[in-house]
Amino acid sequence: MCSREAQRAVSPVIGTVLLVAIAVLLASVAAYVAFGATEEREPAPEVTMEIEPVERPGAYELTLSNGERLDGEQVELRGVADERAMANRDLLAGDSVTVFPTAERLRLVWFGEHDASYVLREFEVDPELPVPDEGCPWVEDKRTDGSSSATVRSVIECDVVLPDSVDVESGGTVIGRIESQSNSVDIQTGLTVYGPVTAADDIAIDGSEVAGDVRAGDVDLDNTVVYGSVVSTGPVNLDGTTVKGAVYADGGLSCTDGPAIAGQSCSSYTPKDPDDY
Repeated sequence: MCSREAQRAVSPVIGTVLLVAIAVLLASVAAYVAFGATEEREPAPEVTMEIEPVERPGAYELTLSNGERLDGEQVELRGVADERAMANRDLLAGDSVTVFPTAERLRLVWFGEHDASYVLREFEVDPELPVPDEGCPWVEDKRTDGSSSATVRSVIECDVVLPDSVDVESGGTVIGRIESQSNSVDIQTGLTVYGPVTAADDIAIDGSEVAGDVRAGDVDLDNTVVYGSVVSTGPVNLDGTTVKGAVYADGGLSCTDGPAIAGQSCSSYTPKDPDDY
């Protein structure tokens, strides 16, 4: 039989063992938090970005002046017409992209793996947008009246999204995106769209500028500048047009009058698969 003195002698030993076990467990948890979390949250790239206005009304040039390669798929520029203006591009030191601010404060946000995100830079700019004649009530009135299509002949500060066709004629400018949910979009000469243009059917743009992507089943661009990419499940026809981003086309690419895509000649450009957009 064990004496009371022996039992009392064992108790401190058990207590010490428990304390050591708890300390080891806490150290293991701390190490996991310190090192495991670090492995999952990749560090943001170290870059120096600058933004300056250019001669075009409302346009700014965002330049990576120094630092690591910046994967455009991992960044968004909040406060511009096309927040994904850098998508489908890799920026190296000295590379730049044209953006169209719609707000005075811009935020460059980088997204990593495991839901990590960081604000790389903030900028203060003057948007210099045209003074709008109409706002969103113009579009809402169309919907209320039962109109499925619209013709824009003034400066509209709103997203023009309608079930049927959208036409933009002389004097028309859209500060926002344009979308025809089941039909086509037709944009006439000398106009600017401060946002992407999307159509379920086809898009025809003549002598205009689009700040974002152009996406449709069939795309026909004449003497136009697209600051984003062109995406089509059918053919893409470019006549004297400049596309700053990439071209994704399932139905072939037609080039006339010296178009340029992503800085290279259209004639030597191989369209990407729309599924990769």
